[in-house]
Amino acid sequence: MTYVYTYRAGDKVMQNRNNYDIIWKKERTKNGVKIKEDGTGIFNGDIGMILSVNRAKKTAEIDFDGRICTYTTEMLDNLELAYAITVHKSQGSEFEAVILTVFSGYDKLYYRNLLYTAVTRAKKLLILVGSSKRVAFMIRNENRNHRHTCLKAMLTEGQADEETAEQQVFEV
Repeated sequence: MTYVYTYRAGDKVMQNRNNYDIIWKKERTKNGVKIKEDGTGIFNGDIGMILSVNRAKKTAEIDFDGRICTYTTEMLDNLELAYAITVHKSQGSEFEAVILTVFSGYDKLYYRNLLYTAVTRAKKLLILVGSSKRVAFMIRNENRNHRHTCLKAMLTEGQADEETAEQQVFEV
């Protein structure tokens, strides 16, 4: 276990790896009727708020978008503070306000799709801090780092007909 952060009630946190076993409870009201829901799983990128910290029990109660769960100190390695996060980690989420810093740096890291992703995370407010020249550069820069994964070769290599594929899947 690594203690990197001191967590407090009110802290915004992000889950940094999938945990299918975390038990959560959720209460909501529909047409005046309280509905209780139970489930499992908090996943990489989920953002929550620490509701309380119990030092005696060494637990923290965290609200992930209405899903309330209890973390033990051993589980805290799965969390990080989320007051500020990278554009990469923000993918798939939206925020009331986004502040994007666009200063000079390594040109390959400043490309149009990154700017687009950052801008489209903001629901109400976007603040760009930095250089208008850098923003203009990003708009013009359509180059992206290409990933060389061999994925196509792995997917097409040794393709079998459907019967053989079914046998391979269910083979024990």
